Amino acid sequence: MSGKRKMALFSGFSLIAMALAAGYAYGYVYGGLIDMNSPQDTYRNLRASGTLFRNGMVAWGAIVLLDLLVAGSLYGFLKEVHPRLSALTALIRALYAFILLAAVAHLVEALALVEAAAGAIEVLLALQRFELIWSQGLILFGFHLFGMGLLSVKARFVPSFFGWLLLVAGCCYTGIHLAKIALPGYAQQIAFIEMIASVPMALAEIGLAFWLVFRGGKRHSFQPVKSA
Repeated sequence: MSGKRKMALFSGFSLIAMALAAGYAYGYVYGGLIDMNSPQDTYRNLRASGTLFRNGMVAWGAIVLLDLLVAGSLYGFLKEVHPRLSALTALIRALYAFILLAAVAHLVEALALVEAAAGAIEVLLALQRFELIWSQGLILFGFHLFGMGLLSVKARFVPSFFGWLLLVAGCCYTGIHLAKIALPGYAQQIAFIEMIASVPMALAEIGLAFWLVFRGGKRHSFQPVKSA
């Protein structure tokens, strides 16, 4: 098995594992326990389901680790296309991972406040800090996807469809999360746009992940890039 094939498999399986962990941590745990419009309900949920919330934080930690690993493996897979852009793209994802880690620290803070019998508003503020920092990190994540899109479009061993999809997803991530910060009065409109954009945003990495697992780096799908 070639080194490129190994990088493709590692990246693909890591991205799939990350999607599953995110579905659990954010979709199931966070989405099931946290209601930003009801501090009291959120407080009661966290008191009643502290163990579940801790499990969610473990999943968040796994996501951070996987982000760092994917940054390195995708750099290895795409570095021959454009070494500097590939390195920059990997660096951006690594930086995003550390921003996410800083955001998750506020989930730890929120649970500690609940266990210390602090007020529901204090807990909600900690959760708001988590969402704000994560949203800021996703602005950066959009630049990572945009860089991945440029590399994939240029690469002769990646279907250009994924490159264009990654470019669109990158613009969506950065644009939507910039709008959340710059235009807080348009939260409902931004949420509607995000719901529509969630399709290319989700398909970009998940689609690439499955392609990497089943096709990435195989000899018959690899065509060396001609030197300039």
